[in-house]
Amino acid sequence: MLCSSFGAAEPGGNGDSMRDMQCGGACHGDASLNGSSTALLSLSSSERVYAGIPTTLTLTVSNIQAIDSGLIGLFLLTDTTGHSDTPLDAGWDILSDSNGGAVNYIERILPSGTNETSVSWVVRSSEIGTTMFYGSIHHGGDSTPFFGIEPQGLSVEVEPVPEDLPRLSPDFTPPTVRTLGVETELTIQTQYTESVQVEWQVLGGPLMTAQANASGGDTWVANLPAALQPATIQWRAVLEGEGPPQTTPWFTLVAEEPKWQVEELAVYAQSFALLFLIAGTILALQSRLQKLNPESKYEQADFVLPAQQDDVKEQEISDDTAEAIAPLPAGGLPEGWNEDQWRWYGHDYLAGKYGGGEQ
Repeated sequence: MLCSSFGAAEPGGNGDSMRDMQCGGACHGDASLNGSSTALLSLSSSERVYAGIPTTLTLTVSNIQAIDSGLIGLFLLTDTTGHSDTPLDAGWDILSDSNGGAVNYIERILPSGTNETSVSWVVRSSEIGTTMFYGSIHHGGDSTPFFGIEPQGLSVEVEPVPEDLPRLSPDFTPPTVRTLGVETELTIQTQYTESVQVEWQVLGGPLMTAQANASGGDTWVANLPAALQPATIQWRAVLEGEGPPQTTPWFTLVAEEPKWQVEELAVYAQSFALLFLIAGTILALQSRLQKLNPESKYEQADFVLPAQQDDVKEQEISDDTAEAIAPLPAGGLPEGWNEDQWRWYGHDYLAGKYGGGEQ
């Protein structure tokens, strides 16, 4: 039976990734809202596990009920506290998972009417000792999040590797993705190995074989035919040497469309070319507009002429005023008159209005 406690699953899923069971509280919501999943989980491994040699851990899930969308999330854990509980936290490497990645949390969509499934992880530890592994499930149903975990767990004991046992190199990391339409070249590093044969199959298809050729030292190369459409294959290597023959776990390889790659130098070159094009266009437009509207070098005179014209008018007014002032009598200004009076009333004086007259 399973127990409840951690995290609430989201209806749309979160995608495969490396996660603690609690996901830091970010992806499974409030633990107090969880219901107990009725799913039954069973985790199994190879009979003997050696340090530095990959092994497969398989999680079988059954009696899955009350799922709205068919989406479930499955964890491979090394602790039940909800924090620092991934295989990496316990010193284990994840080399492959059933979905073609290399993470401890994977999602599956169950077909309608299906209530069971199984997934696997290929893991490796370089340390001798015992580790507890747990399988966990998160899913939704009836608008309620459900959680379940295998309570007993699986104890995995890592033993020292026997001398001269054919095996993969501790540094070997299997590819998880290959490019669609391109032949795949598998490069395999080994130790204490004299021959390598690769077995592969499309999921549900017949088993195929490819002989690997030595490529210097303990490196072997095998070629897999190109995939014509997105598909997932599994492959493993049969290693032979002085010790007992060994067969590696199944590794998952996913064929995908080639990803678009950006070269920084090309991007910078295009950016500068576009900048120069825009600058050149602006300069060309300015030059053309100037030709359509030519300016005379004397146009600035328009701003000066009005002031000059005003000065001329003032001068003309001054001249007219000077001509309009009556001529002074022979004896100068009449007694009691000043210049300002004479300017305005001199003509009247000469006309005899103020006692004067033409002299």
